[in-house]
Amino acid sequence: MATVSRTALWAAWKSIRLELRKASLRDVIDYLDYDIDPNVWINRLVRQVSTGLYEPATPLRFTLAKSSGFSRTMTFPQVPDLVLYRALTNFIHRKAERFQQPHVYFLRDQIARAQEAGVADAQALLRQAAADYRLRSMRTFLNWLRFDQYRKLLVLGRVHPYIVLTDITNFFDSILHSQIEVALRRVRIPIRMSGLLFFLLERLAIRHPYSESPRIGLPVDEFDCSRTLAHIVLFAHDDRMCNLVGPNAYVRWMDDQNFGVSSRSKGLRVLADVQRSLAQLHLTPNAKKSKVLSLADARLHFHFDANQRLDDLELLIKKRKTTKGRLRSELNRIYRRALRHAGEGEWEKVLSRIYRHAGLLKIKTLRPKAIRDALVHPALTDRICDYIRCSSSTHQYLVLVRSLLNHPEQVYLDVKLKAIEGLLRVEASGRDAREILNLAAEIVAGRNARWKGSCFGAPAALLTLRFGNGRSLPRLRSPISKAQLGPISDQDARASAIVYCSFGLQRFRFVRSAASRQMLNPLAAVVRLIEAIKRYKEVTGRYRNRLRLSYDSVSGKKYIDMRVLLMARLLLLNRHRAVRNWTREWAEDARSQAISEFDRKLIKRLLLS
Repeated sequence: MATVSRTALWAAWKSIRLELRKASLRDVIDYLDYDIDPNVWINRLVRQVSTGLYEPATPLRFTLAKSSGFSRTMTFPQVPDLVLYRALTNFIHRKAERFQQPHVYFLRDQIARAQEAGVADAQALLRQAAADYRLRSMRTFLNWLRFDQYRKLLVLGRVHPYIVLTDITNFFDSILHSQIEVALRRVRIPIRMSGLLFFLLERLAIRHPYSESPRIGLPVDEFDCSRTLAHIVLFAHDDRMCNLVGPNAYVRWMDDQNFGVSSRSKGLRVLADVQRSLAQLHLTPNAKKSKVLSLADARLHFHFDANQRLDDLELLIKKRKTTKGRLRSELNRIYRRALRHAGEGEWEKVLSRIYRHAGLLKIKTLRPKAIRDALVHPALTDRICDYIRCSSSTHQYLVLVRSLLNHPEQVYLDVKLKAIEGLLRVEASGRDAREILNLAAEIVAGRNARWKGSCFGAPAALLTLRFGNGRSLPRLRSPISKAQLGPISDQDARASAIVYCSFGLQRFRFVRSAASRQMLNPLAAVVRLIEAIKRYKEVTGRYRNRLRLSYDSVSGKKYIDMRVLLMARLLLLNRHRAVRNWTREWAEDARSQAISEFDRKLIKRLLLS
């Protein structure tokens, strides 16, 4: 199949490789093994597709919290399947782009660029109104509206008296495969490629064991594959909406749709037309979230005032001319004013920004509400954990973790995972470090029902490496020996095995011996990875690019990611002098960077001792 080429798969892999570090469910080494010799598996994948022997592997499933106890089921295909899926959807999107209306977006960088352009246009108009006497009254109105926020958050090109908001109920779960076929026929996708895509979709679909394919719904992934297909399905709806209100009065961000209209009655008629248009695709608008807002209502719904004040605060922080005391006082004022409209409209997005700045400025105001906010807004768990970690002591962060793990109202798996992942950034010692080690041991052992699944093994193994020593090694042996025999998942066994191997060749021999006694086990891939690293005569460019310091946007500092540290440790299993010298030089260079003293000691203990 000409379009599934090595070049297309390579390009897809390069994009996905960068995104793996931002995924909700991270591998213990961010799937470094696929970067050791990518030509092997990419050539194999091309050969399997061209000969008709390709079979997708069983994907990983996990959930992301929504609210009110509900979660969204996410699909994480195995890396070769994910790369193929991305290559197919990239090709389809390139073919379909010419049918796309001007203000429809599905990628975050696209909407971000549109918002930046909107802010620039708004500021230019405000400057013109300030200079032109005839436009003074308009400037007063635009200032009241917070016009730059209007343009930034709504993207609409001009001020409309009323704003219509709507989205689609269970969008990804409701898309019929027949509608995807219609969209693909419009952009003239080759028949064999279309067949391969639907074969992949059926294997990735969520369904009960041994049941038929439902031929409905897209697997929700975090790598923009299904988003691309869902985006293209709505092109016919976009055409009808642009014919209805005009292309400059219609903006779509995935399934969220904004319209600019002249009256409330016109807005209600637009919503009725939206329902009729979506019905042609067998989709349903979300009645609860559909609204017709006046400009005053929109100003409250999108929190224009709070967002403007936060933008101004960001500028003050960047200029570094204002003392931290004054910045903290200003953030406290912004928070108190924003609380007047708490829970309204896009409040969660405003609260997320406030928590980020609170962590950066280390204010204490939000600490008493942190746990309650995490329970009410589980999607903000990352922000809240970062805030407590950056503004409080290690002990207080552990209090937050215990609360999130044990609170009866905390029912989300990913909230637990985020809290535990946050421990990989904690700089603990003494009693706190022992408590973290005991938690990691409980997870690795897999005896407690609340740790079942394939989510917690990677952070638990990395916590053992971060806070443990040689005496902690027996804790990692159990999942290696019991792979596929007990409550240990393949992902957990893989994580424990890689960390265990990093303690020396003797431990690697134990893993290799365990792999030889088991069939179809996850340890074989670990053995192949270590053997390939041992054969290095120099560190390849792909490996070097993996070993970079990270930047924490909440603390405003660089830090060493534990997954990067583990990848560097694996190089010490190689006996070639050039490889070992390069690794030590890299470690010394990392220690010379502007990182914390804890990270410097960690690098010295794990790489230089």
